[in-house]
Amino acid sequence: MATRSSPAAADVPILPRLIFAREPDWHFSLMLALEVVFLFAAIPALSQGGADRDVVRFLQLALAGITIALIAKSTWVRIGLGASFGLTLLASLLPYRLPFGAVLGMGFVYNFLVTAVTARAVFGRGEVNHHRIAGAVFVYLNIALVFAIAYSGLRALDPNALAGFAPDAPVRLSEMVHFSFTTLTTIGDGTIMPQSPFARSLSDMETVIGHLFPAILLSRLVGLHLSKSQ
Repeated sequence: MATRSSPAAADVPILPRLIFAREPDWHFSLMLALEVVFLFAAIPALSQGGADRDVVRFLQLALAGITIALIAKSTWVRIGLGASFGLTLLASLLPYRLPFGAVLGMGFVYNFLVTAVTARAVFGRGEVNHHRIAGAVFVYLNIALVFAIAYSGLRALDPNALAGFAPDAPVRLSEMVHFSFTTLTTIGDGTIMPQSPFARSLSDMETVIGHLFPAILLSRLVGLHLSKSQ
């Protein structure tokens, strides 16, 4: 006797059902792809005036939507993410009308919440697959973005906190992202150097995280994935 599928399952197209059933954590890989475009293409192009701000907002909106709809489990976390992203988006739509420190603060809170929520989902219960590993890489990259925003705020408060800039040079996020990545990966190309005690403390913290994250967390996920594949 043939069994009938439930009306709810019948309403969902066959192809999406097959994709989501076989790739339950696909959103982590999508988030990583969006993050790579955002960090390594959109932000540098925006700093040079070669990127449309609407494209940058679309990337941010896509990341926020995935985090709120598919990753965040708590209603309060979703409200926090939605509110912080909404304020960040409002700040970008109203340039020079809000204090620069307030804009950075909203961006920091939003990206910190995204990083924390995604990390909890990636390293939580569930099958360890290549999508989970992509999610861990996303967390690693977004840590650099969070520190880049913190460096931007620190330099806005104290222009002498970081060496390598002219005294009246504007704060560009692309330069802070570059410095953050050189600190996180301990490359340290020397173009930007921490000068103030707070800047040195912040860079020391990022260096420690940069060492521990790939060595402990990311390698643990890869090891679990390989052991289960054998």
